[in-house]
Amino acid sequence: MGMEEEELSKRWERLHLSQEEIHVFQVHTKGALDGFSRWKCCIVGSILADKGISSEAFRMTMSQVWRLEGWVQFKDLGNHRFLIQFQYESDKEKVLRGRLWFFDRNILSLQEVDEKLPLSAVKFNVEPFWVQLHGLPLAAMTEEVGIHFGASIGEVI
Repeated sequence: MGMEEEELSKRWERLHLSQEEIHVFQVHTKGALDGFSRWKCCIVGSILADKGISSEAFRMTMSQVWRLEGWVQFKDLGNHRFLIQFQYESDKEKVLRGRLWFFDRNILSLQEVDEKLPLSAVKFNVEPFWVQLHGLPLAAMTEEVGIHFGASIGEVI
């Protein structure tokens, strides 16, 4: 062990929690779950862009493009990520069904909120989209062929 490591080790051994710091804060499951119902109308979005984007332009544009029945609110989480809350769950479902969305020629990846995880843990590595096949023989225009082709490039929804 080097001199710096020994000093750090000695300092660590002297570290103790005070009576105030030792108190444990517990969240009771029932109370926590009651608050989760508000997340059922939320999604997290990430604009997959290399350059800066205008948060205000994003809010205004998507609010108009989506043509929702109720209101929508955007909370900027930084790094081109947004928590998007809808007044109605039906509006959230409409936006998710209408994917793939773009903003300023960049993909807008949308993910459902998992209330058990921090928002920073949301991964934007999968985004569903429609695939069209053109020029197929009539005999190949079946659901089975479509599922088989789709499975060759990813998960079929």
